[in-house]
Amino acid sequence: MNDLVYIDEFGLLGSNFYWHRYDEKGLTEQEIKEAGLTSDRVQVHKEIIEALINVDKIFQQAGHRLYIKEGYRSKALYEIVYRKRVELFGKEDTDKVMNMRDMPHATGRSVDVALLDIHTGKEIPMRNKEDGTSALFIDFYRDKTDEQSKHYQELQNFVLDIMRKSGFELGTKNEYFHFNYTQ
Repeated sequence: MNDLVYIDEFGLLGSNFYWHRYDEKGLTEQEIKEAGLTSDRVQVHKEIIEALINVDKIFQQAGHRLYIKEGYRSKALYEIVYRKRVELFGKEDTDKVMNMRDMPHATGRSVDVALLDIHTGKEIPMRNKEDGTSALFIDFYRDKTDEQSKHYQELQNFVLDIMRKSGFELGTKNEYFHFNYTQ
């Protein structure tokens, strides 16, 4: 795909999710390389770079940085990740989080995002990992009354609002971190 660019060449931060976590997903380094993933560097379609730079600037005004955990993912990588996830977690759980019909990351116009603290460079948690897969979805914390849950919901709403204003929409699975560029 000729229209892909590396985000780091534009001052954006990120790392490729599957480059670092392939083993815990049941994959080998050889498998991910054969599927086209050859480094930690994140690629996206060149059409979304300006929007991502804009998002990062807005996040910086709030004391954060945009961190892209995944951009472009080849169809081959989609297929092998899906197969391995089904083996590890079952088809039902895998289908909750993977859109194999549209494969949006294969367009290069989808990103999985996180917030980094601008001062420490550490990721700001937007969910409690102990809450499991259900906490990956946008409204999981909405009706919870404890302060931590309220904080998670506020962070997720903040990200959602800025991403939408910048031309992105929440992905069809409604994960709080996955956005597709729509403009």
